[in-house]
Amino acid sequence: MKPILILTLLAAIVPQGAAQQITAAKEFDAEPDFIFIQEIGMWKTLQSHDLGAFESLLLPDYIEVEKTIQTRAQLMANLNTCTIVGFKLRNHQTRMLSADAAVIVYSGSSEITCGDSHIASSYNATTIWVRRDGKWLVQLHTEIPIKP
Repeated sequence: MKPILILTLLAAIVPQGAAQQITAAKEFDAEPDFIFIQEIGMWKTLQSHDLGAFESLLLPDYIEVEKTIQTRAQLMANLNTCTIVGFKLRNHQTRMLSADAAVIVYSGSSEITCGDSHIASSYNATTIWVRRDGKWLVQLHTEIPIKP
């Protein structure tokens, strides 16, 4: 079979919807991997202890849900004394909720020092990213401990 005939047959059987979905994802500028890269960047910013840059990634009405529920201001006050030594994100899944909202879930682990305390934890996490004025920001982050 000649290459031109093969290409013509492939073009005829590939659903048009698949091509439209790829185009739509690019219009969002938020393919699932893009959101995962944003998440990793957020963690790296926190690890570098650049609290101003980290805070700029959080919406003003940001909420964190872990052992307690914290606002952005409460979280930032608690981060002043702690540093992330290392982190790993595994098994992520991303869903686009709309053109301007995405949720990512993953299993994570981190090592944190707070003063003289060293804390290692494993958890399942959820982050909701929202695009505002062309910039992706975090609306909500949760972490649920994984029992050993």
